[in-house]
Amino acid sequence: MRHTILCAFFLAATMMTPAVADPRSPSHNAPFGLRMTERTHIAQSSTQSQHSGLDQQRGNEEPRLRGREREQGRPRSNRSEIRVPQDIGRFPTNQVTNRPFVSPEQGSEGYSKTVGALQRVLIELQQLQLQTKQAHWNVSGTLFQPLHVMLQDHYEGLSKYADEVAERLLAIGSSADGRANTIVRTSGVPEIPGGFLDDAQVIVWFTNAYKKVGDEIRAGIIDTNEPDPTTANLLQEVELGVDKYQWQMRAHVQRTSTDPNTGWDLNDNKAVDLPSRTPPAQPEAD
Repeated sequence: MRHTILCAFFLAATMMTPAVADPRSPSHNAPFGLRMTERTHIAQSSTQSQHSGLDQQRGNEEPRLRGREREQGRPRSNRSEIRVPQDIGRFPTNQVTNRPFVSPEQGSEGYSKTVGALQRVLIELQQLQLQTKQAHWNVSGTLFQPLHVMLQDHYEGLSKYADEVAERLLAIGSSADGRANTIVRTSGVPEIPGGFLDDAQVIVWFTNAYKKVGDEIRAGIIDTNEPDPTTANLLQEVELGVDKYQWQMRAHVQRTSTDPNTGWDLNDNKAVDLPSRTPPAQPEAD
């Protein structure tokens, strides 16, 4: 009888023990059913904590999302707009530095002649550079391949000469003006026509354009020969290259003793539109 009472007391004490245990850490000594119940409570508690964290995160994100929606509905400012804080100046604009530099001779008159000559040559070289690339892309006809290659060579050479002329301006204390508006407003070389370009059309256009620019360079050489021989020497180098380019174009329609080369075979059975000129007097034979 006493044994039965002790067993009953021990069982009751065992049943009461989980009630004081921490529900977050199930006791390994508890009955299986109680351990499962405690694990269920812990899982529910963890799930509720996760849901609470997600709700808090969503609560933090909602103002940002609403802010983005308001920004999308609002017209955005154009941040790429370029603001020029000063007057763009005349075309061309050649500003002279107030720091020491090596100046041409003959005072302000010689300096103006030199800067003017270099600036004019720079603009014409840039104009030619643009037109050679345009023709390089669009030339068509029987002579496409040789003209396509030649124009690329001319483009690279003109780019080099333009860079040297611009740097000479900087070397004598003046800024160089190669802006697009300056080219458009001050160049004496017209733009080549748009669209596809016939090979004969390209030959005629560049034969005339290179001659015009060559004459401009020659005038610059004369203007700078006395006040700035260094600039004159540079322009002579540029003239040498441009005259070579003019010859390479002209040679396509140059008359020979066996062929007048009028361009009939290139220009839809019509002669190319190039004026003839009387050649210089030939030296008499001894």
